Amino acid sequence: MTDTLFDESKEAHQTALRKLDSEIIGWLTTVRADGTPHSVPVWFLWHDGTVIVLSEPTTTKVRAIRRGSPVQFHLESGPFGSEIVILTGSAVLSDRPTTEWLDEIGAAYGTKYAEGMVDYGMDLGPIAEQFSTVIVITPEKLAAW
Repeated sequence: MTDTLFDESKEAHQTALRKLDSEIIGWLTTVRADGTPHSVPVWFLWHDGTVIVLSEPTTTKVRAIRRGSPVQFHLESGPFGSEIVILTGSAVLSDRPTTEWLDEIGAAYGTKYAEGMVDYGMDLGPIAEQFSTVIVITPEKLAAW
């Protein structure tokens, strides 16, 4: 589905792909059981047309996704609100724990979040243990301008 989401002849779509590769923080929105939205900032990795988020297993977002909540994923809009990237889609909780995902995404994730890991005083091993649930977001709709 993501192959058809991005039209690389459009500048806004090119910008969206660059931002998905480079932005440090994204905002993940899920829907709680009572129907209210829940938005949180997350570290993420754009990987094979999906957004990968490592999470602690008992969070509100994990509970919502377990219930089948739709998701939206937003990036920072640029200094003047002119670099909008909003992905709407579905999310699943991976059957594989974060420690197993590290073979596939560890190098890219470690490079992207090297400064953040220093700031937190944690390297990939402890992060994989604490954030042991992997959320895989499959975008189905893109809003970009």
